[in-house]
Amino acid sequence: MTIVFEMSTDPDITATQLAPAWHPIAARYGWPQVAPCNLGLPGGITLVVIAHGNGTEIGNAAPGTIDIGAAAFLALVQGNMAAGAFPAAVYISTCGPGIAEFAAAVRLLAEQNNVWGGTRIFGHSDPVAGAVPPPGDIRWTQIF
Repeated sequence: MTIVFEMSTDPDITATQLAPAWHPIAARYGWPQVAPCNLGLPGGITLVVIAHGNGTEIGNAAPGTIDIGAAAFLALVQGNMAAGAFPAAVYISTCGPGIAEFAAAVRLLAEQNNVWGGTRIFGHSDPVAGAVPPPGDIRWTQIF
């Protein structure tokens, strides 16, 4: 089951679509739905996150509006999972450089907190232009 999180309220991010190979998409949640951490998503999902980003945070392009560091990202995703549930894979797609660094920080925190043991984490960054690449595309980098 593929779920999409928009972790930005910027119009270019909310308009970004996924490549057809992602379909069917079970649900797409905007920031107002993600932020409260009460979605109760089942374990085993594939989560696709779309945002602006850099090596230390994701969120909106303008600093000071939505700034999500690795610890906050982990808390937001896990807070939206059902009790004891974990995603099977998390794909983080941003339009800024440094996504591998950010995704690695998420992976390290997940390991330190003993969550997401089997969760695969992938990062991708390209300027906002076109759809988020499909799973298995060479533009995705798996973070150990």
